[in-house]
Amino acid sequence: MKTVMFLIFSCLTLELSSQCHKKDYCEDDYFENFDFRSQSSFSYLSPGDSAKVTVVLYNNQEYRIFVCNDPELGQVKWKILLPERVTKRTVKSIKKDTVITYETNEYGDYVVDEKGNFKIKSKYVRIDTVWNVERITTYKVLYKSEGTQQPYFELKPQKTGSYIISVEVPTGKDQHYQGCVNVYVGRRELAKKRFIKEWSLGTVKG
Repeated sequence: MKTVMFLIFSCLTLELSSQCHKKDYCEDDYFENFDFRSQSSFSYLSPGDSAKVTVVLYNNQEYRIFVCNDPELGQVKWKILLPERVTKRTVKSIKKDTVITYETNEYGDYVVDEKGNFKIKSKYVRIDTVWNVERITTYKVLYKSEGTQQPYFELKPQKTGSYIISVEVPTGKDQHYQGCVNVYVGRRELAKKRFIKEWSLGTVKG
């Protein structure tokens, strides 16, 4: 419920939240030469709030992600999650059928006993399992700010994919206080490896 309230609140205070990008809560060396303009997010949060931001990270790029916040909010916890789709098989039902084979004579007729009942040649129980197959989403934790000395997370994705940045603000005495929580997602292009043509080598040697 707290997260839902935050989502409504953030829509009503969009103009205020847009001012958070002007707040400087981070160390200068966090930024280096990364470009933070495309997917960084800024918002006002209150003690006890939680929020999630989904970003798309592309291959052939290097990313640096970190979260900075108003010190009045305390130590904000954040983590990065990788959604993974997996197939889960569960038993829906088990069917048991008794299979009976009766004796026959050389003419293919069933053989009966002295009571007139068909003689049983073999008897066994056949078990059929009906499976329920469903696709579910699990979340792999790639980084947690709590308990680590590394203030930011760096990644070079092998393929393009969606990632979730989850933020939790600790509870405080003043539940009505609103402070900025800034999620920075920076990228820079990886150096491309290429072959050098023979004539170029000759020119260099000359």
